Amino acid sequence: MDQRHCRSGDRWKPYSGRCPDLSTPHEPGCRSARECGRLSEGPSPALIPFVGKIRASERIADALRREIIAGQPVARTPALMERFGVSRPTLRQAFRVLENEQLIEVRHGSRNGVRPLRPGPDSAARMVGQSLQASGATIEQLYEAREAFEPFAAALLARRRDRRDIATLRASLGALSALVEAQAWPDLGAALARFHHELVALTGNQMLALTAATIATLLEQHQRNRNLFIETDKPDVATLEFRGRGVRSIARLTRLIEVGDADGAEAHWRTHLINSADHWLSGQDRHAVIDIVGEPA
Repeated sequence: MDQRHCRSGDRWKPYSGRCPDLSTPHEPGCRSARECGRLSEGPSPALIPFVGKIRASERIADALRREIIAGQPVARTPALMERFGVSRPTLRQAFRVLENEQLIEVRHGSRNGVRPLRPGPDSAARMVGQSLQASGATIEQLYEAREAFEPFAAALLARRRDRRDIATLRASLGALSALVEAQAWPDLGAALARFHHELVALTGNQMLALTAATIATLLEQHQRNRNLFIETDKPDVATLEFRGRGVRSIARLTRLIEVGDADGAEAHWRTHLINSADHWLSGQDRHAVIDIVGEPA
């Protein structure tokens, strides 16, 4: 069956080197429908539109990506082939794109075939981290990025003075104090790290919350891959003092937010972040490229 067709309005005509709807001929050397983005794999009213040289698999991935993010299920392979008017290999190429983005899980041999995955901070952090590592971003830049928006979040909460926000902050502070009393040092370190994300999440701004979660995940992955700052049950005196200052700093931030001192909350938390970065970056290369992938086994 001849697959070389070109669309003209709602009709399909045999390919002759120029589409009626386009003012220029196809690229030189285009021998078949599969080699030109302006051609289809055959006449089908269900075919998704093509623009320029975009491949069929990319267009299918775009359509499915929108549906997955909207929470819609992914149809079975035969139904998708019929819907988009493409072959199984073309559909598999689209699936590979979405798999790499961790938006779907392809289950070979299963009746359903493809299971959509809900995007989350971990998948976002992985993609962003790999891109940052490839571009040479440094560990110091991660801390600087956090300084750019966490003080703003603190000021926003202080201006709002929402009773629910303050109750959440006080509950977090109480949990931190309990860990100090119990001398649960590894748990305390993890809870202090989580507080950065919890603070930003209270703003209700999803963009800020995702950014904060991504930075926290990247810092954790870098430290784990480099075997840095492993928490122990018997930390040294300097670490204990640093943890204590962190809890007291959160207590002060909570009071500033409670009284509605936006400028004070912003300035205090910026100072906290600067001091925290100085502590974590002491003894290591500030300009080291972040390590998200890790060394080969």
